[in-house]
Amino acid sequence: MTKYLLALGLIFTSLTVTANQLSPETDSPFKPKMSVSLDYIPAANNMYGVTFAPYHYDRDYANWGYYIGYATSQKDDMDVQEPGEGYTKDTMWRFGLSYSLTSNFSLYGGAASYNHESHYTNNIVPFIVDGEPVWEEESDTTWGAEIGLRYMMDFGLMIGAGYNSASESAVISIGYAM
Repeated sequence: MTKYLLALGLIFTSLTVTANQLSPETDSPFKPKMSVSLDYIPAANNMYGVTFAPYHYDRDYANWGYYIGYATSQKDDMDVQEPGEGYTKDTMWRFGLSYSLTSNFSLYGGAASYNHESHYTNNIVPFIVDGEPVWEEESDTTWGAEIGLRYMMDFGLMIGAGYNSASESAVISIGYAM
């Protein structure tokens, strides 16, 4: 008997549950856009990257968007004793949310993963023909946050600037929104 009462209660309560209705207004001041930008991050090793930022696609949350970015540095030689060799390389992943304050200005913030890798030889070469030194790797990952501001011009040019706590440096972006 309690099964039937529970089933009837669930049926009556589920009858009132409906999906969100689409908002009837189609004249939102925000139009859907996709921004692709080139980034410069002046960290320990200068990093260059790309960021993709789609936003304004949901009429119910027209002010919101998101972004994802990747940046990497070139290999930078390390000072090690001869005959050793070594280099460092930095990479960074960035992702988060953006909120449009006006049709041209948007504020963004999110998380960042900054990875500093060191590759070096241990100065030991095997006694074989064509022996190569043994390479070792050390990696250090730092998580942090970032916040910034983007300005989108009417013809599509986008300029952005922000601060990243993982690399303790600025993030400078220039791109195009379509």
